[in-house]
Amino acid sequence: MTFPLTPVESWTTRRLEGLSLSSSEDLGKPLHLESRKKLEEAQERALRHLIRGAVKDTLFYRERLQGLEEAPLKELPFTLPSDLQEREFAFLGTSQSRIERRVSLSSSGTRSPSKRLGFTREELRKTEDFFLYGMSTFTPPRSVVGIFMEGSRPWSIGDLLKRALERMDCTPRIFGLVEDPLRAAAWMEKVRPRVVVGLPSHMAFLAGETLWTPETVLLSADIAPRALRKRIEKKWHCKVYNHYGLTESGWGCAVECAARGGCHVRELDLLLEILDSRGEKVPEGSWGEVVLTTLGRPSFPLIRYRTGDRGRFLSGTCSCGSVLKRLEVSGRLPLKGAEGIPLHLEEVENILWDFDAVRDFSLLLRHEGSLPAELVAVLGISEKAGLPLETIEKALRCVPGMPPRILLEKSPELFLQHSGIKRDWNN
Repeated sequence: MTFPLTPVESWTTRRLEGLSLSSSEDLGKPLHLESRKKLEEAQERALRHLIRGAVKDTLFYRERLQGLEEAPLKELPFTLPSDLQEREFAFLGTSQSRIERRVSLSSSGTRSPSKRLGFTREELRKTEDFFLYGMSTFTPPRSVVGIFMEGSRPWSIGDLLKRALERMDCTPRIFGLVEDPLRAAAWMEKVRPRVVVGLPSHMAFLAGETLWTPETVLLSADIAPRALRKRIEKKWHCKVYNHYGLTESGWGCAVECAARGGCHVRELDLLLEILDSRGEKVPEGSWGEVVLTTLGRPSFPLIRYRTGDRGRFLSGTCSCGSVLKRLEVSGRLPLKGAEGIPLHLEEVENILWDFDAVRDFSLLLRHEGSLPAELVAVLGISEKAGLPLETIEKALRCVPGMPPRILLEKSPELFLQHSGIKRDWNN
């Protein structure tokens, strides 16, 4: 079965050929890349320009990469999340006055200093353009779109989505992050959005709670487990699409096309690698760590940034015919589990989302020394369901690497997420 070409490739082709978007009608005109060669040549030029500029303009990369300006990418050292902590000015490659948006990211579950990043207006506009083309995949013109993302501040992710959708003649309505699900459900009934965008766990909780059902849901800003997507589709009878992005990538990174077989990467702005634990490239289709280089962000460059996310490039050509790489991300890298067996926490999530009675949950992994000793799961379970905790524990015991103790607690609250960050892994 064939599908329409991803608009992300049309956007990429336009940029390579120096074409601008003259009207919203141009969004529906597919423009194929003839091959990957021209794209990869453009990536290499952008990479060299980025490295030379980073060595010249930033303190961090002047110390790290001087003399390596022409070295192959695989020979360059990695940038770690810890390098960003409280060191914003060491990464700045431009005047502070040009930074339009500053972001501080706290490390979940730790007391480490915040990671700080900055973005210029031009760089934020590129993300807006990516959102424009990505959203056009499943958003007809003049649609009402509900945005369950933070959007009160200029250039926030919700505001960028709003700007992009208005260029499509759509009507974007920003609700914000879901803190009160009853109010969010009432808002949906009033606004009646054709498309909604939100965090996976928020949308999973809302699904089935509204008489109004959207046609399409885009999950963003967190990993969407397989079982969670299935739950939303079942309860709302809608199509669910996935977007992968992180603040370090400028929010937008990769989004699914109509085929929904992996997320197409915005490859002119971001160069992604999938590497094994030794830092070596893995074969196409194999799992490894997603490593990021921000080709299109000279003001605050990140070169070979280790995200800690577990992903892979899908092999073969997408059913839409695009030559852009397709990325699949399953979650965070596995932890060292019991008896040295890797513990994939996304398997825990999939099991919990498979139980219809489990409305929400939070997880905590406790260690004794370097080994996980106990998994604590606080569950929002509907009392009407009568689901015994023993049934859930038995299912969780089947996860390889599971620690010897599992502590399950029922919460009187069905909706446990109030911070916008669902899972808190301590490791």
